[in-house]
Amino acid sequence: MTSATYRQSSRHRADGALVDGDNVYLWRMNRTRLDAECVRDAVLAVTGRLDLQMGGPSAKQFIEGPGVHVTPTVDYASFDVDSPAARRRSVYRFIFRTLPDPFMDSLDCADANQLTPTRNTSVTVLQALSMLNNRFMVRAAEHFAARVAAMAEDTRGQIAAAWELALGRPPTEREAAALASYASRHGLANACRLLLNSNEFLFIP
Repeated sequence: MTSATYRQSSRHRADGALVDGDNVYLWRMNRTRLDAECVRDAVLAVTGRLDLQMGGPSAKQFIEGPGVHVTPTVDYASFDVDSPAARRRSVYRFIFRTLPDPFMDSLDCADANQLTPTRNTSVTVLQALSMLNNRFMVRAAEHFAARVAAMAEDTRGQIAAAWELALGRPPTEREAAALASYASRHGLANACRLLLNSNEFLFIP
């Protein structure tokens, strides 16, 4: 773990890609997407809504109803994403083993019915659609926009604040101009949703 190879960044280098495009010889670290729980917690942290309280009962992030037989009905779509339970860290989620959360499932959350020594990691269209359209993500983008709107009066300042919060760095002039233009046409919340769907947010650098 202290070797130079292990500690490499995943940053792209044109010279390395030209010689070894598949990174067979490990000239950079392979890019790794955040796991499902970390994606969810990172989104809540960026919006300023992550509940950092430790311990306590698990949070049921679904509506539970009586079932026809033994298994109850579990409704994830009707759950209030603004409720206190929705703000708890993913480690405190109540997991229904036979009825997983579709949003977390799309992000390769481990199957609670099985031992999972290694997580599956995929990049699929369904993940992109979930990150764009899931009610949790849409509402999180609105909270994110409200947070940065309170940090700066003008769009450029709000974009810079959102970039710093989501990606941990200031935007370049070109990036700021592009996102400001997008925000002027589609609104600040959608611009924030764009940042939450960026590779730089979802992948470990």
